[in-house]
Amino acid sequence: MIIKRIIIKNFRSYYGENVFGFSNGLTLILGDNGDGKTTFFEALQWLFNTTSENNSIDNVSEMRKSQLMVGESDEVLVSMLFDHRGEKLIEKRYSFSRVSATGFKTNTITFRGYEGDGPEREIVNGKNLMDRCFDAFIQRFSMFKGESTLNVFNNDAALKDLVDKFSDVRKFDELVKISSEMSEKSIKAFLKECSSDKKIAGEAKRLEVRLQDVSDSISDKEKEIRDIKGSIEVFSSRLEVLEKSQDTAEAYSEVRDRLKNLNEKASRLKGQIASVDKNTALLDKLWILCAFPPVLSKFKSKSSAFSKEKRRQDDDFLRQKSIRQGKLEMIDEVCGSLKDGVTKLPWYLPDQETMEEMINDHVCKVCGRPAPEGSEAYNFMMEKLNEYKKHIAVKLKQEKEKEELEQKELFTGRYVEEIHNLSIRLSGSNEASVSRLKTDIYDRLNLEERLKQELSDILKKIQETEDEKARLLIQAGNVPEEFLEKSFSDIRGLFDQKGRAETRLVELEGELRDLKTEYASLRKLFDELNPQSSQVKVYRDVYLALEMIAKAFRDAKTENLRRFLAALEERSNEYLEKLSANDFHGEVHLRQTAKDSTEIRLFSSNGTEIKNPSGSQETVMYMSVLFAISDFTDEKRDENYPLIFDAATSSFGDSKEEEFYNVIDRLHKQCIIVTKDFITKGQVRLDDIDNLTCGVYRIRKASGFNVRDMSTIRTTVEKIK
Repeated sequence: MIIKRIIIKNFRSYYGENVFGFSNGLTLILGDNGDGKTTFFEALQWLFNTTSENNSIDNVSEMRKSQLMVGESDEVLVSMLFDHRGEKLIEKRYSFSRVSATGFKTNTITFRGYEGDGPEREIVNGKNLMDRCFDAFIQRFSMFKGESTLNVFNNDAALKDLVDKFSDVRKFDELVKISSEMSEKSIKAFLKECSSDKKIAGEAKRLEVRLQDVSDSISDKEKEIRDIKGSIEVFSSRLEVLEKSQDTAEAYSEVRDRLKNLNEKASRLKGQIASVDKNTALLDKLWILCAFPPVLSKFKSKSSAFSKEKRRQDDDFLRQKSIRQGKLEMIDEVCGSLKDGVTKLPWYLPDQETMEEMINDHVCKVCGRPAPEGSEAYNFMMEKLNEYKKHIAVKLKQEKEKEELEQKELFTGRYVEEIHNLSIRLSGSNEASVSRLKTDIYDRLNLEERLKQELSDILKKIQETEDEKARLLIQAGNVPEEFLEKSFSDIRGLFDQKGRAETRLVELEGELRDLKTEYASLRKLFDELNPQSSQVKVYRDVYLALEMIAKAFRDAKTENLRRFLAALEERSNEYLEKLSANDFHGEVHLRQTAKDSTEIRLFSSNGTEIKNPSGSQETVMYMSVLFAISDFTDEKRDENYPLIFDAATSSFGDSKEEEFYNVIDRLHKQCIIVTKDFITKGQVRLDDIDNLTCGVYRIRKASGFNVRDMSTIRTTVEKIK
């Protein structure tokens, strides 16, 4: 079976008709998270499901639903064109319609198939055609969603199904059953006839009883051995889980300690960042003055200019004051000198009181002569008195002017001095401190930026560590943290129980061998009985012949199963070698369990089991077995089929995925792999894809969608190679 084309129409995010074409080899469908990879895989699962119908409105494209008017309709369709002994087409569809503003109705699913070429295609039942060409058994070994589904032998019935389909063991089942029944009947008949033969009757009876006892003991031992083996497998499985958990616990402890240290660092950094409140620092640390230096410089400049201007004006004022003062003094000098250089008596001699006394007394008390009123002497004294008064008035005026001149100042306040003193006070160390504020603030902000960046890095590491812890818990089977933190003392108990069981198994197997040896000896004695009766001899010969036939069929069945598993294991290792040519990969061993199921294990060439293979090693191991089974399908049933994987290689690194796809690309086996490999930061690594010969599709969400509205989401399909 080779898939040629898949059409998806209006199925969830696949709005409208979307076409995928496929070649006989590898096809990659690349999409990032949320781009529609899983929806593609689930659309195929919906198409391939022939046991139940699902015409839910939830499967309908929200975008297409939003466009429908009341009464309008459309359809959901998934179809597959494929080659299976001729070209065939299968379509699964149902219609849907809007019946109200918020209501929708869906109709019954139509499942139709087409066979033949061209216009003469025959319409057939789609379910029947699917079951005939791609039945549930094939799908079990063909479609895989995620890495966890790759181990097909997790199902106990898987081995039997494989053996039934791909080996001749089933052919022996009926033969073994029939021959065993005939052998049982013949030995019973022989024993019955032996009782009539006197020669061997007693010995035959003794041997019969002993054979029955030994046979019952063998059955009991085999049952006990099966139970012991089952217990050992349980112990081994539990120990494997616990050992993984123990490893996880150790890793968890390391992660927990690392997380504690990171949280402590984060708390310390948060404390350092919060140690300075910038709002408070505006006043407490005078950060508000960070812009003051240029203001201070301007202030000092203006203060200096004010002081200079004051000094200039003071100098001009003093100079004018001195000139005025000089004039007054010169007037005094001039007034104090007489004509011809004679010095005048002081004008105040005699003084005003004396002059008034002389006038009142009509006598000159300077010369002692009488000075009657109207006389020349009297008039002289009156003139002198008036002159004195006049002089006194001038003198008073001069003194007042002099006093005013002496007291007059240009600047009565000290504002300029205060401004100058303030400028001085703000200069020097204060100015340096204020100037440093800008640097201090800059340094603090830089420190905070570094601390915040460091905190951001720490918080990122904390988140990564939390994610790592979550992954550890998931890998441990979602066990509680308390489980990982407690001691694993019960491991010793399980080891002891397993050890005792293994010791008992060895004892039982030894006892079983002894019983089988005894049984073989008794059977030999029984088979060598030589009866007298010819009739008994005939029954003996028939019994011996049928027993040989039954044993041959049992041995053939066992050998056929052994050969089948050996061939499957060999083919699996061939693929393992190809898929991991440049990496350690070990060897695949297919081990049959006590419950007749099969386990896939990885061993080193020295016989050591690799109990905890990496995710990529496990994936490659399982894929190797799946490719081998695919080959067997082709060889045994002459029926090839595609392998379809969804996100099966998520554990691969870039180098591993490139190597893996290069190998897959050359296998000449149809593989459809839906993956986000080859996408980095939303962009396809085209250089890596160019190295492949396979077909490549890019699916993605169409741009312009509303993150809160599903009806704006649709997946676009682009063939890029």
